[in-house]
Order: sequence, then C-alpha cells, then structure tokens
Amino acid sequence: AGDYTPLSTVNIFVKDLGIVLDAARKLAVPLPLAAAAHQLYLGTAGAGHGQEDDSAVIKLYAALSGITLPAAKDTP
Repeated sequence: AGDYTPLSTVNIFVKDLGIVLDAARKLAVPLPLAAAAHQLYLGTAGAGHGQEDDSAVIKLYAALSGITLPAAKDTP
C-alpha cells in the first residue's frame, strides 16, 4: 500500500480513451464503460494528477469522498 510510482500517465489514458470514443462515436457504437473511465481520468488530470500513474484515479475518489490514502513508501 502507498506505492504510487508512475508506470504510465493519466494524460495518456485521457488521450487514448478520447481517440477510442471519437472513433466509436463516428460508427455510432456505444461505449458506456469507456466513457465513464474517460470521465474519471479527465477528473484525475484536472485535479493535478495528469503526470502520475493511472492508479492516481484513487486520489480523485479519495478527494471526493474525504478519505485519506496511505502515505507513499519511502525509497531506500
């Protein structure tokens, strides 16, 4: 718990899901779960976590619900 080392970034998920949703829209294909995920990543990026790993979405949930997440682990 508490390891938030970036492996990819939220901003990349926003971009990629945007591309997927644009393509689906042109084909009139509904992607409700992808749309919901896109909104979560947009919110996370908007909260200042765009350069963090996709696990940063939990920080948005924490902020919205008022919970405190475990602190990041110290690196040796």
